[in-house]
Amino acid sequence: MTQTETKKMPRIEQRMDHLSKCLKCGKCLSVCPIYAEMKTEQTAPRGRVALVEQAFKGNIDLSDIFKKRLSFCLNCKACVEACPSGVRGDDLILLARAELVDRGNITYIERFIFRFLLKRGRLLPPVAKWATFLGTLANKILPENNPLTLFLPFPDGWKERIYPKIAKETVMDKYPEVVKVANPKMRVGYFVGCGTNLVYPNVADAVIKVLTHNDIEVAIPHEQICCGTSIYNSGDFESGKEYAQRNLEVFDKLNIDAIVVACASGGLTLKKEYPELLKAGKFKVPVYDISEFLIDQIDLKKDFKKGQIYKVTYHDPCHLNRGQGIKDQPRKLLDLLPNVEFYEMDLADRCCGGGGSFNLKYYPTSKEIMKRKLESINKIEVEILASGCPGCMMRFEETFLQKKLPIKVKHPIELLCEAYGL
Repeated sequence: MTQTETKKMPRIEQRMDHLSKCLKCGKCLSVCPIYAEMKTEQTAPRGRVALVEQAFKGNIDLSDIFKKRLSFCLNCKACVEACPSGVRGDDLILLARAELVDRGNITYIERFIFRFLLKRGRLLPPVAKWATFLGTLANKILPENNPLTLFLPFPDGWKERIYPKIAKETVMDKYPEVVKVANPKMRVGYFVGCGTNLVYPNVADAVIKVLTHNDIEVAIPHEQICCGTSIYNSGDFESGKEYAQRNLEVFDKLNIDAIVVACASGGLTLKKEYPELLKAGKFKVPVYDISEFLIDQIDLKKDFKKGQIYKVTYHDPCHLNRGQGIKDQPRKLLDLLPNVEFYEMDLADRCCGGGGSFNLKYYPTSKEIMKRKLESINKIEVEILASGCPGCMMRFEETFLQKKLPIKVKHPIELLCEAYGL
């Protein structure tokens, strides 16, 4: 590849050697959840890598069709795990998306959300409440073929959607910046994340209660903002880097021993994407997923209370399992609990079809991917599905409500908190 070719897509230079690594062996096809539904080469991981390679060589234009094909990816990283040549197809797609945004190919909605709204944490809760209210209202009053639906930002499947309930009180509103204990063994910083702050403050309650029960002080800096996952995943690397630098600055000035995260995508972003993909730098202290921290880093108290026993299964979030290599720790945590009777489901590590904004843009495909997860869940009779990702939790909750299934969705930390009787 010549210097002239490289200048056409300079970001791809970070992973340029991976373009020629692909052997076209097809092993990625057997694990890609999108290819399993679509069965076309253009929706296969190797097809997307070939597409990026041809664009890099200047053989195809960076058109709207090119953008759409790149967006048809969950970033579940199953192809990366399966590839015998170690091709980082996930990074190639993200870098190619960034090339598009660098050329001004970004929607007005993305500009508003990424470059204005998410930077202003206090504005996000009321806007989210209005958005979910209007979406729910549209579902109730607009006929399916009404011309007004053409103006909806994500028109596919809008009539079927069940929107998450936005919390009345966010985590930042509820807690002080430091939750103290009498004789602290250590102090950690808690990166809350948008999903927890807006939809699952009960997860944050459990994180804080469990940590303080284990004599650990919790710092919750109110200046923290969105981790930037959805931003750089859409290709807006420059905005993503701004978010990273802001969070690095906020947490690095704290007197803490570690940072804990109870969100799979947030943890992946803070640990790996900030320093490697966005080139924004690393935190001064180590970052841990909450299950990783409790199992591997401390002597977890075992003073559990007797209580109701639940039949529980666990879904591996892609960004926790393949993204961070954390598979055993959540299961070890659940195995400790006297209130959990654990059942392993088939294909527990297969993507649920959420994929951040993927399920907003391509809802019918997301539903088909979820059907395969439901087949696994229906083989076992459980009362609770546990998962360490708020995005996955929302996707499962919506599906269970649509199907009228009596299954609750919880984060493993909530079950631990209940086992303590907190």
